[in-house]
Amino acid sequence: MAQAASARLNNSVFGRFLTGLLRADLYKRNQGRVVRQGTFGAIVAFALFGAWRLYGTLGSWGFEASWQFGVPAAVFAIAVWLAYRLMNFPEVADFLIAVEAEMRKVTWPTRAELIRSCVVVLVTMFSLAFCLTIYDFIWASFLRWTGIL
Repeated sequence: MAQAASARLNNSVFGRFLTGLLRADLYKRNQGRVVRQGTFGAIVAFALFGAWRLYGTLGSWGFEASWQFGVPAAVFAIAVWLAYRLMNFPEVADFLIAVEAEMRKVTWPTRAELIRSCVVVLVTMFSLAFCLTIYDFIWASFLRWTGIL
């Protein structure tokens, strides 16, 4: 009976999630390393910012120093572990590996192409802004002349 319940738990989504959460091995260790490490670093940076904000909030609420430091430290440690495990879940890791493979196929513009493209975009945006300003002035003048404004 206990084995059947254990087998059902291991076959369920939640059971696989818990099993994957408690493992320490790496999934496809050498594939997608750059994207996985970057994503992990971003999650850790957000977790660090959140822990810092929690530290300040607990201090303003008057918690004693051990709680003020201990709770954010525990939250940060849990977030880092979850981020580490998230980068090694097969679905997430395979997605990030595919992202890195696609990014290697991108043809990046040269510096000259980038500057030309930026100039075209800026000239177009300023031209549109100028045209819209003129149209706005004309319509406002017309509506004032008719007495609507």
